[in-house]
Amino acid sequence: MIVSTIASHSSLQILLGAKKEGFKTRLYVSPKRRAFYSSLPIVDDLVVTEDMSAILNDDGIVVPHGSFVAYLGLEAIEKAKAKFFGNRHFLKWETTFELQDRALDRAGIPRVEVVELEEVKSDELYFVRIEGPRGGSGHFIARGSELEERISTLEEPYRIERFIPGVYLYVHFFYSPILERLELLGVDERVLIADGNARWPVKPLPYTISGNRAVALRESLLPKLYDYGTAFVEAMRELEPSGVIGPFALHFAYDGSFRAIGIASRIDGGSNADHWYSELYWGERLSMGRRIARELRLAEEEDRLGEVVT
Repeated sequence: MIVSTIASHSSLQILLGAKKEGFKTRLYVSPKRRAFYSSLPIVDDLVVTEDMSAILNDDGIVVPHGSFVAYLGLEAIEKAKAKFFGNRHFLKWETTFELQDRALDRAGIPRVEVVELEEVKSDELYFVRIEGPRGGSGHFIARGSELEERISTLEEPYRIERFIPGVYLYVHFFYSPILERLELLGVDERVLIADGNARWPVKPLPYTISGNRAVALRESLLPKLYDYGTAFVEAMRELEPSGVIGPFALHFAYDGSFRAIGIASRIDGGSNADHWYSELYWGERLSMGRRIARELRLAEEEDRLGEVVT
């Protein structure tokens, strides 16, 4: 079996995990990124191309990540001849506010408060979130008195949320159809360019994500997060045929209470950080990329690939 993906986002852990589980690997990479990726022994087959849609006809098992929708588009992914690990129709659920809200509400997971412009108070802080997975690009915090002017320049769908001055946590789950088990595999926080404002308050910096830090969460919080993950899996069984297969993430603001700010309907970039919770399930540390490959290997051994591939 060959595990294939696009050179971006979380491809390194996907390929490394596949190699550790005994699979061949194939990577689609643009010419400008060739030098780095061609230096990696974990890549068995490097496909250098400007057209990433070539992966849609791949003859291996394609593992999607956060760059797939941007590179390929949802319609092309859903109609592709290639076999995808996971439920390819689940990918769309992170792309709009409406779909995310519907999934979270069906699961009974509390969400951050959304505010209409006419409800804004001039002296309060608000978070303006741009729709879709963007690595934080375009989001910003502003006082109510600044909002009307700042949002007047936005060209993409957005919404105004009441700002929560707390910790922002990104929780990584894996649902296994083979084991019929949900695993909570890690928690991270984002490293933002805007973090530099605390050190050099010269001008407002963008909220673009530059990296991720693993968080060893207070243990008493884990059961609640696991309950949310379980409720989400159950909700998606009702909302999208085949439901969740493999990795997903729930994103929260936490100030003593959890309120969801979004989801990832595939492997989340925050799983690139070094998380240890997998040892609780497997007795060894598995990255999310290796956990995907482990599921493929288990499915192959039991002749059940059809349950984890669409």
